[in-house]
Amino acid sequence: EFQMDSNVVRVNILGQEYVMKTSADPSYIQDVARHVNEKMNEIKESGVDPSSQQLKIAVLACMNITADLFEVKSKSKDAIAKVESQALKISDYIDKKIDSIQ
Repeated sequence: EFQMDSNVVRVNILGQEYVMKTSADPSYIQDVARHVNEKMNEIKESGVDPSSQQLKIAVLACMNITADLFEVKSKSKDAIAKVESQALKISDYIDKKIDSIQ
C-alpha cells in the first residue's frame, strides 16, 4: 500500500531496472543510483572476471562505498573534535577576560 508521501522511482544499475518506493526526493535517489552504478562499473572494469556474477560485483562495490563512508565519518569526527577544542579555548579565553575585569 502506498503512502501519500511516497514516490515510485525507477533506476538503472548495470543494465538492470529497479523500482523503488521511497519518501526521498526522486532526484536524490537517481543520484544515489548513479553513484552505485559508477562504483559497480569501476569494479567491473578493474579486471574482475567478466564471467563473475553481478552479485560479486555488487558486494565489492558495497565494500568500496562503505570504505568511502567510513573515511568521511572519520574525517567528520576529526573536524568536530577540532571545532570543539577551539570553542573550549575561546570560552576559556572569554572567561579569563571576564574574571580580569571583575
